Amino acid sequence: MVRSLLDLENAATIDPEEYLQAALRWHFSEETGSRLWLDLAGQLGFDPLTDIRSFADLGKFPDIAGHLRDRPVADLIPKGLAHEPAPSVFETGGTTGSPKRLVYTDRWVQRALAWKTAELKEAGFPAGEPWLVAMPAGPHAFGNTTRLQAKALGSVLHTVDLDPRWVKKLIASGESPGTYVAHLVDQLGHIIRTQNIAALTTTPPILSELLLHEGLTEPLRRNLKYLALAGAHLDDDTCELIADALPGTVIQNIYGSTMVLTTAKLRTPTAPPLSAVYEGYSPFVVFTVLDPETGEPVAYGERGQVRMTHVSSGMFIPNNLERDSAIRVPAAEGSVGDALQSPEPLAAFDGEPVIQGVY
Repeated sequence: MVRSLLDLENAATIDPEEYLQAALRWHFSEETGSRLWLDLAGQLGFDPLTDIRSFADLGKFPDIAGHLRDRPVADLIPKGLAHEPAPSVFETGGTTGSPKRLVYTDRWVQRALAWKTAELKEAGFPAGEPWLVAMPAGPHAFGNTTRLQAKALGSVLHTVDLDPRWVKKLIASGESPGTYVAHLVDQLGHIIRTQNIAALTTTPPILSELLLHEGLTEPLRRNLKYLALAGAHLDDDTCELIADALPGTVIQNIYGSTMVLTTAKLRTPTAPPLSAVYEGYSPFVVFTVLDPETGEPVAYGERGQVRMTHVSSGMFIPNNLERDSAIRVPAAEGSVGDALQSPEPLAAFDGEPVIQGVY
């Protein structure tokens, strides 16, 4: 019964609190839980099966991000998945320290793929036409996700790899990332000039650099129907610059985190980035906006630090404070948690400066 509830495909049929209780029984059972959570259970100071009654109680859990940096991956995989296909492991970009590792089960990947392809179609993505993506691949989930989406949408995918760790290391050491950005633009330019690129996904800093080259702006203005910007903060000035340079192009700002194994859902897929509202996927992914000093939710319309929660049969991440702030907005009817507006990076996180770079 527990597993069948966790694997329901239609979130609208799931009672969020009932789902949470099933997830707690799964992750804190000796038969089905991961080594990580079974080890931590005795250190919590409370009983997850009796003391956690709602999503509001998840703040009692510690932030387990540190464990995801160093624990063997085998310790992260629930025992209940032992007879299923081996999951994929992806890593964070390492913005706030050594990378964290996340377990992506096939079931979760397919669930998120269905959500995302439906959202792309709703936004007007030109399915079947060439798509260019300049985002992190390798150990990062984004590259794998876009390949799956391209196949589902029938689009030929062109890629340029982006190594965010190298750029952040350059900036942290006081060096300019300009040479690396020029290398990226050179690769992107060759594709843009020789292919009729109808969809493009990259970061705001890279797109801004592309638009400095008239030889690239012209074919983008002529061919581009859909633009997704992700991985770095999109400020008002940059957004207006891009919109002016690419009239008639659907522009989406994408917000998400490897720590919740997906991106947020845009409440209105075609909303202008400056007014966009970002939802979680209740009850699988839930956002909360908190006062970082008190740990309590801020008032609606106020800015606070984003806390993300992921709950599935593959992983349980109950209390992950993100390196971002956002304005708190009421979630959609029937959802738990908050919706977000105007997310932007914190200046510092865990005592370390947040380095944006190009991602």
